Order: sequence, then C-alpha cells, then structure tokens
Amino acid sequence: MNEVVHNTLWIVGHFHITVGTPVAMTFMGMTFWLIPYLTGRKFTKSMQILGFVQIITWSIGMLLMSTAQHILGLLGAPRRTAYSGYNDHPAALEWFDGILTNHVTMAVGGSILFLSAMILIYIVVMTMFLSPKAVKPEDVVEFPMADSDKENTPKWLENWWIWIGIAVFLIVAAYAIPLSHMIHHAPPGSEGFKTW
Repeated sequence: MNEVVHNTLWIVGHFHITVGTPVAMTFMGMTFWLIPYLTGRKFTKSMQILGFVQIITWSIGMLLMSTAQHILGLLGAPRRTAYSGYNDHPAALEWFDGILTNHVTMAVGGSILFLSAMILIYIVVMTMFLSPKAVKPEDVVEFPMADSDKENTPKWLENWWIWIGIAVFLIVAAYAIPLSHMIHHAPPGSEGFKTW
C-alpha cells in the first residue's frame, strides 16, 4: 500500500481523518469543559447548542475534505505541490474530471472546517470573557469524578505484567510474519562502494 500512496494526497487525508478528527475533537470537548472550570463562568445553553453545531460542522467538513483527499491519493494526485496537469497526462486529468471534482469537494470541506474553527474561537472568547459568572452551585463546572459506589476493578486487571504480556503478544502477532518475509526474501546486497 505504501508503494501506491507514498507522497500522494492519501497521506494528507489519512492524517486528517485520524488526527484532525478524533484528536482535535477531543481537545475541543476538553475546551468546552476546561474554560468554564478555570474561569468560574457558566457554559450557557446557547454555547452548548453552538458547541454541538461546531462539532457537527467539523465532522462534516473533515469527512468531505478527507474523503476527497483519499480518492485523489488513490488516483495518484501528489501532495506538497501546487496545481499541475502534468502536460494533460490522462492520469492527471482524472483528478479534475467533471464539475464537482474532488478538488472542489476538498475545498468545500476545508471551507466548512474554517467556519467550524471560527465558531470554536467565538465559543472560547464568549465563555472566557462574556459568559455570566456561575453563582449557583448547579452552574459551577466540577471536575468529573468516578462513582465510588460502583464495584472495584478486578484485581487481576490491575496486574501490570498481564498488560505487558498482551502488548508483547500483539506486537509479535503484528510484526512476526512481515519481518520473517523481509528477512527470508531479502534482495541481495549492493556491491561495495569504491572511492577511486
């Protein structure tokens, strides 16, 4: 797979869908909790609704942009380059076929992401500086704590060596066959380097 997608827009799309979506959205969710907690301000109902709109627009924008990048990458569109038709090569022309091309879809997704980022900045500024102070106990944002009424975790799950063993097993299961193939089917080495 790496031979096919190396240095194409697939890599950019993959990065955005794996890091730009779940990791970024985790930070956004933490922001919605952390700012009211640190400032002692209310996260008002209107900010909550706007927070949902922000997360939904981020999801839609990322879905459009990343999907278009994946498709373009599979078609061979390079990353880190400006527009190029490669002298109207048929493979390059596939990237721009039709009115609603993947480049247009990518741009629409990026525009929606920009709108979502502006909504996030608005929520942050409003919550930090303009939201009313939390005076009632139910308005104060508390640090989330686990319920102490629940059962304790089984003792055997707290054993560190069990988790290390599981991790080692998974690593061996994932890498043993590919490494074995690389070792057994290795190409012959190159000739020695001669300086003169």
